[in-house]
Amino acid sequence: MTKRPTLVITTLFASLFISGATLACDAMGKSTHMGQLMSVDATQKTFTIRDAQSQSPVTFTANNDILIGLKDASGSIMVNYEEKDGGGLNAVGVTF
Repeated sequence: MTKRPTLVITTLFASLFISGATLACDAMGKSTHMGQLMSVDATQKTFTIRDAQSQSPVTFTANNDILIGLKDASGSIMVNYEEKDGGGLNAVGVTF
């Protein structure tokens, strides 16, 4: 008898968590992604985050100042970016 209420409560909390994560990037505004830092490639001048909304990796190009700042990043980061003419995303600001 106690399994059913536990299942209902677990399902409710899971759906609230998922809907909150889904709205994370949309709520931040245009040209903004939020997520966990996955990697930094100083040679290629890129970094990749796991996007909070899509759970997919998103890679950005960045200048040296941003890449150096990412050395100390932990937890979620917010990336403001511009779309490049040939495709791709260029980070113009990072907050963590």
